[in-house]
Amino acid sequence: MFSDIPLFEKLTPAQIEHLLTLTHDFHYAKNSVILTQGERSNSLYLIIEGRLKVYATDADGRQTLLAFLNAGDFFGELSLLDDEPRSASVMTVAKSHLLCLTQDAFKRFVEAYPEQLLPMLRVLARRLRALDDTIRSLSTLDVYGRVARVLLSEAESHEQQHQTTPRLTHQDIAEMVGSSREMVSRILSDLRKGGYIRIENKQIKIEKKLPPRW
Repeated sequence: MFSDIPLFEKLTPAQIEHLLTLTHDFHYAKNSVILTQGERSNSLYLIIEGRLKVYATDADGRQTLLAFLNAGDFFGELSLLDDEPRSASVMTVAKSHLLCLTQDAFKRFVEAYPEQLLPMLRVLARRLRALDDTIRSLSTLDVYGRVARVLLSEAESHEQQHQTTPRLTHQDIAEMVGSSREMVSRILSDLRKGGYIRIENKQIKIEKKLPPRW
């Protein structure tokens, strides 16, 4: 179970067994809010099964969709290192099975196996670099470039043999790229007409390399 999660991929079987004894097991229905932006809590969550979305809300109540998370992903990791409020909210979009690791339990694990701290920090650093890439794309790419980036990223994270995204609505993509649903619909329609993508049951299959522009 843990061996498939990047944060713990370097753990030995014995260390994984120890870590399991420190976690709490939770099952959530669809549309359950797991974390709320601004709250103070200090647990890391590991996704065993399901799908969740991460989103931020501004002072005017507008939501920005930051990412979708699937089995093998984790969230809330910054709370293991500091005591700051949550920077985003997380909600299930499908029935989900999560494991929860508190900050105190994580500290006990690291005290028992200090050699595992550096590999874990490297994984966290990769997550931060990925966030930097997302921020950079929002500031440097046009809407088409951001839509193309989301399609490729979601298809890759979905781990299908052919590049196929999980179920995404036009509104989901619009919130992820900071644009209107109408603009996203227009871009997807043009890509579909050009034979670059096929949309079935809200899943987008990439048929051939997306053009830099049309």
